[in-house]
Amino acid sequence: MTRSTIPHSLQLRAGDWVEVRSKEEILSTLDKDGRLEQMPFMPEMFQHCGKRFRVRSRAHKTCDTVDKTGGRWMRDAVHLDEIRCDGSAHGGCGALCLVFWKEAWLK
Repeated sequence: MTRSTIPHSLQLRAGDWVEVRSKEEILSTLDKDGRLEQMPFMPEMFQHCGKRFRVRSRAHKTCDTVDKTGGRWMRDAVHLDEIRCDGSAHGGCGALCLVFWKEAWLK
């Protein structure tokens, strides 16, 4: 599947069920920096490929705690129930942050 054939917007809402796309499908959406529309796909997220989850909420904005550039609006992104970053690719960080999922990574 090429990048152009994966829909970027599914119009998801809280309560909808989704499946995380395969690693290959997700990689086809990413730029050279591992991002889609400036949103990184983190290594901790690959463990969820092929699994089904319920949408917890739409994700409209986030804050930059790394470069301290302030808030950032986003589109076509959601949070999924029961998924938080385990920090395994971030030096064992234990913050358990919500993970942002671009809709293109879901079906």
